[in-house]
Amino acid sequence: MDARCYGIPCAVLLMAAWSHGAVAAGEAHAMASGLPALAMAAPPDPAGSRPQWLARAVGLFDRGALANEMNVRRPLTKWTRPIDIAVRGDAGGDWLPRIEEIATELAELTGEGVTVHDNPLWAGDIDVYLTNRAGYWPFFVDPIDGRRDQPFTCIALPSAVGGEMRSSKIHINAGALPPQAVGACLLEEIFQSMGFFGETPDDPTSLLDDGVGYQELGSMDRLLLRTLYDPRLAAGMERAEALSLAREILEEHLSR
Repeated sequence: MDARCYGIPCAVLLMAAWSHGAVAAGEAHAMASGLPALAMAAPPDPAGSRPQWLARAVGLFDRGALANEMNVRRPLTKWTRPIDIAVRGDAGGDWLPRIEEIATELAELTGEGVTVHDNPLWAGDIDVYLTNRAGYWPFFVDPIDGRRDQPFTCIALPSAVGGEMRSSKIHINAGALPPQAVGACLLEEIFQSMGFFGETPDDPTSLLDDGVGYQELGSMDRLLLRTLYDPRLAAGMERAEALSLAREILEEHLSR
């Protein structure tokens, strides 16, 4: 989807397929070396009291949940059933506890069952592959400059039909990234795989800002997840109806 390289030069692959209401999109990064230009524990809260966050929250929802990374409008997209996360790869065991923490928080925020499985024989709804092999490149990813002498870092390939999430494949090269960047990749790609395909590079209050590597969800991210998975918002709902309802839901949350 988007170019999340944490302030390090990268090569980006964008792939999209639209057919009969189906969408698949991917991202890939190649970085030379170094640490993220900016890394934070969690996105900061917006200025002002919570009721004053409404306009910003509506804007984030619109750009994150109702558009893609190219700011092309799309219907509201979400999981409509319990989610199985499969963790695999030679580095999978190292990151399994963190993925379980993320899953627990997602289940609480969305009301959907989210279960993590260690190296199952079957593909997960969200399938997470982590490796410590610094030279790893997924077979389905090509750098835009054609060069593979720079390491691949991470990619997310979510797919949906009619606004219903069907699967997401996440590949992360932990051998080419410092642990802080691996943690940020995990969180952001899983967050994206919940239905947030857009970007807000000018707003650091959310994971939707791809210029920062965040280790935890921020207040806005939790608010956006609760809103997207409110049962009043149906998968496949078009932007005008979805945004009107989302504003009402956001206002309810922020007034509490």
